[in-house]
Amino acid sequence: MKIISLIIIVLISINLLSAQEFSVPKELKKFVEQSFVKYPRVAEMKDQVTLNEVKVGLGKTAYLPTAMGDLSYRQQFPTPLIQFPSASGQMQEIKIQPADNYNASITLAQPLIDLHVSSLLNKAKSDLEVSKDNLESFKITLAYQVAQVYYSIVFLNKSLEVQQEQIRLLQSNLEQIKVKVKNGAALNYDLVSTEVKYTNAVNFYTDLRAQMDKQYNLLGMLTGISGKDYLTDTNFGSSVFTLVTDSLSALAYRNNPELRIAGDKIKSASWDIISAERSRLPILNLQAGMGYRNGFMPNIDLINFNYFLGLGITIPILSASRPGFQRKMAVINHDATQLALETQKVTLHKDLLNAMDDIRKNQKKLASADTLIKQAQLAHTLASERYKFGVITNLELLTAVSNFKDAQLSQLQFEYNLLLSRLDLCRLAGIRWW
Repeated sequence: MKIISLIIIVLISINLLSAQEFSVPKELKKFVEQSFVKYPRVAEMKDQVTLNEVKVGLGKTAYLPTAMGDLSYRQQFPTPLIQFPSASGQMQEIKIQPADNYNASITLAQPLIDLHVSSLLNKAKSDLEVSKDNLESFKITLAYQVAQVYYSIVFLNKSLEVQQEQIRLLQSNLEQIKVKVKNGAALNYDLVSTEVKYTNAVNFYTDLRAQMDKQYNLLGMLTGISGKDYLTDTNFGSSVFTLVTDSLSALAYRNNPELRIAGDKIKSASWDIISAERSRLPILNLQAGMGYRNGFMPNIDLINFNYFLGLGITIPILSASRPGFQRKMAVINHDATQLALETQKVTLHKDLLNAMDDIRKNQKKLASADTLIKQAQLAHTLASERYKFGVITNLELLTAVSNFKDAQLSQLQFEYNLLLSRLDLCRLAGIRWW
């Protein structure tokens, strides 16, 4: 009982670990569910699953009996006969088979022993599991793609807010410089430099807006939702997808969809080998039939009811399918799928390390961003005050404004990069958060 209890506790802990609760916005979950319904590729892969389910059903019918009806007429010449002398000394003829042959029958065949059928059925079941895992893998990929697009729109929205503030500051500075130029306290060079900076800021804002429109177009393609500017949740939250686990590799190796697909393909390839080997085995069938036909002695022209029941065994001797070559190809394919699984494991390990390195890198950058923003904000405040009294040049003021807003944009970029790294790590681990 202690062992069973321990196993149950371990299984529960594994399930809790693989089903971590993330504070994912409800709006994002709604978009993911919408993409599962609207994106046509999902429906296409569902049809593939349905097709493989039909193949499994078709494979099961090989255990069922088959019946065939036959209606035939055949005229035969010469007809077999036997001649023998009669008591009068004349030769008499007895026909063994009629010239006109009629047949109406139903033949039934029931497989009793056919191991090849079971291997083909298991192969079809393995292919069904592959198609199901392909569907789940695509859903995971699609969900994370929707999440990336969603948070890219949130990031661009916040970047636009920062850029708008920079445009307002530059516009305010531009008005001050115009007054100073008019009063002779500033040069036209200062005015032109500020106008150039303002125009560049406006152009950058336009580029950000165009990028956001493209992201809305992509989100509309994935979810089937038309229009723009319909996101209501503006919470960025770079810690949303924080994955807490003591054994990330074990979790990823267990849940990663690509590894699951590779494992299913190995099972399918194993059944190909077994199927090729079993194609050499004999098949035992129960055969039965009944109907009406002529040709029975003594009155060969009379149509009589008849039936038969028996066993039949089919022994492959020289098969057109060439089982030897089929087995060689199946073994090669099986070995290739095993190597593909090992390749997936190596690639997954590398991707996990890269994702964790990216998380650590962006965490360090984000930790220094607050200090940088405070310093840049203080420098901007001091520069604005000193410029009013003519202590610093216009170029120094523009530099302070740019540094402050660049620091804010950098912080947003670090948060966004950290979120994407955590998102990618959850994807590699096969976490389903929707």
